[in-house]
Amino acid sequence: MKSSRISIVMAALLAFSISFVFADEDAPKTGKVRLVIGDVDFQKKGAGSWKKLKVNGRVQEKDKIKTQMESTVSIAMPDGSVLAVGENSEVEFSELLMIDGSQVSSIDIKTGKIRFDVQKQRGSNSSFKFKTGTATASIRGTDGIVGVTKGGQAIGSLNSGAMDMEQDGKVVNVKPQQFVAMRKGKAPIVGEAKNAGDPAFMDKISEMVDDTTKSDAEILEAAKALDAEIEKGKEDLRSKYNCKFESLPAMVDTNAVTVTATCTAGLEVSLGGETIKSTGEPIKFEPSWEVAAYGDKKFLVTCSAEGKSFECARLATVYKKDRLVKLGRVDDKTCAMEFTTSGFEGNKGSLRVFADDSLLQLFNLAADTTASVKLVSGAHEYKFVPENSDANVGLIKQNISCFPATEVGIDFKGGTKETIRKKVSQGSAAYPEVVFSLKNVPNNDPAQIKSVEVKVDGKTYITQYAPSKEGIGYRATIRIARGKTTMATVVVTMQNGQVSSAVKSYEFK
Repeated sequence: MKSSRISIVMAALLAFSISFVFADEDAPKTGKVRLVIGDVDFQKKGAGSWKKLKVNGRVQEKDKIKTQMESTVSIAMPDGSVLAVGENSEVEFSELLMIDGSQVSSIDIKTGKIRFDVQKQRGSNSSFKFKTGTATASIRGTDGIVGVTKGGQAIGSLNSGAMDMEQDGKVVNVKPQQFVAMRKGKAPIVGEAKNAGDPAFMDKISEMVDDTTKSDAEILEAAKALDAEIEKGKEDLRSKYNCKFESLPAMVDTNAVTVTATCTAGLEVSLGGETIKSTGEPIKFEPSWEVAAYGDKKFLVTCSAEGKSFECARLATVYKKDRLVKLGRVDDKTCAMEFTTSGFEGNKGSLRVFADDSLLQLFNLAADTTASVKLVSGAHEYKFVPENSDANVGLIKQNISCFPATEVGIDFKGGTKETIRKKVSQGSAAYPEVVFSLKNVPNNDPAQIKSVEVKVDGKTYITQYAPSKEGIGYRATIRIARGKTTMATVVVTMQNGQVSSAVKSYEFK
């Protein structure tokens, strides 16, 4: 009986439960300028006068950037991605949003090239695209170069990851250590090169692609020779210069990390748009990202010397914050319990509450909060399950009791007075059965009741459960003497300490 009643109550509570939703708005975010070399201008929201762009400046949605000869600017994006706009380039940040912690970016490259190191994109909302006017490059966590040749043809290359370049309905799936030229009116050129993502390599490829006298075979052969030349130069640098990096923790719960390295003196070390010239002593970088940008984080480190550069490290960690819940006090009057969450700030997820394995309430949270959950009266096992990658992280199981105040009614079968008539030969005592029902017990749950007693002339009689159409039924067999009025008193003590009583009189004639 108890389990079936509880199931009915659970279903009713679930049907009428309200999920608390703390909505976060999709808001434009800013990129932070980490490095400016030479002459770099920007135009706010793509209108008005052009102004000089400085380190620590902010780049927002619809802003335009223009670099002159021998000029570049590095910009740290909200999710920790880094973009380096090359010389003689003009780009527009047509879209720059964070949606539920996912980066949504679209950059129009009008002239020139962008070197990118993009963090792995998370969630169905994430999108990172470069547009060149004729082609679109879509990426989900990779590093390489995308741009436009002086002749207006789209080019792209990858060091790592994956990229799709599309033009006129044709899609090229670019793989690591590949370059592609999406030429006008011709089939794309796709070539292999270990240094495909090297700016110097892509500058030369751009010139070749614009040279209408060169065949595809000639371009690919020249690219092969160029790749070998650049690789030889890098090998020479690696033999002279080196860097040793301290390992990053496999997981961090803050939106920043410290990268420490000890490098050969004179070597310029670059990470995230910041460059430090080594003196031989340990150097440190502190890349950071938006609080809501959870997931894998990678860091490409480039080293430069003698006018050349090479990749000197790839580091990685995972930014994760577990969602947790802390239980508070129980209000017996309302059968509600407070709870406080942590780890939901900028980390949207669900919190499910179960009572005896039945779903009681669902909370969808996008921020930390203190709220309350309506409990089922009585004693039950509750589970609080915050959404985490590991289902056991943050799980709380606890037996919780709630016994709200109530005015219990006692309803006797046959009324509060009863007369019994028997022949004298049938004895001097009678043994009637006191039958009664308890009404207004919360959810008709016997667990709310501590004890039920029937007392007659100072003696307490054992009560037993009896079926009842209304409330919770009990019965007890008592002894009454002939020739006098006997009072049978029912005393009900509830778990919350409340005591109710009622009297039925018997007359045995």
